[in-house]
Amino acid sequence: MFGYGQGYGRQRGRCRGRRWIEQLPETTYFHPQGIPRPQVNVTLLTLEELEALRLVDLEDLTQEEAAIRMGISRKTLWNDLQRARKKVVNALVKGSAIRIQGGNYMLRTKHPQDLQSIESPPYPPMHPMHQTITEGKAVDKARQILQLLPGTNCGVCGYTSCEECASAIASGDASYDACRIAGKDVKDKIKEILEER
Repeated sequence: MFGYGQGYGRQRGRCRGRRWIEQLPETTYFHPQGIPRPQVNVTLLTLEELEALRLVDLEDLTQEEAAIRMGISRKTLWNDLQRARKKVVNALVKGSAIRIQGGNYMLRTKHPQDLQSIESPPYPPMHPMHQTITEGKAVDKARQILQLLPGTNCGVCGYTSCEECASAIASGDASYDACRIAGKDVKDKIKEILEER
């Protein structure tokens, strides 16, 4: 498990959940010109804080869109973004170096699809070893539901993958609106699938 990075004390309250990030930075250390290394203070920026900056300030996504991409709530995204901006500005004003390292994140290997779309392309059939539903109709419904889910495997729903979430919804172990980042149209479509006989 990734560490949260240096410079952080013990956190109170709930544990800090992992964030999805889509790429790693090519450069991880920035040093102010003219200041010897032993004399410079270093500001530590975590990978997920950099990702929040990249999505909102570089890609110009809304906070809601960025939160969906990272698999977190908008409030959590806002907190990460504000903390990252403050660190960067503080380093620029005070002449500190910036080191990018650590954090609590998972690396996404491909660009996510439109999470609000219900016209997403079909996903491959479930692998038999991963099927938790044995009845034919339930399996078919799970596959239909899986095609509607975002495919990000973000874990916000409480399941380890979208496939597992789809199986739980189809079997009745989870509510039709278990996916917390899916749009209303997607949830309504899932509800219709469940109501079919």
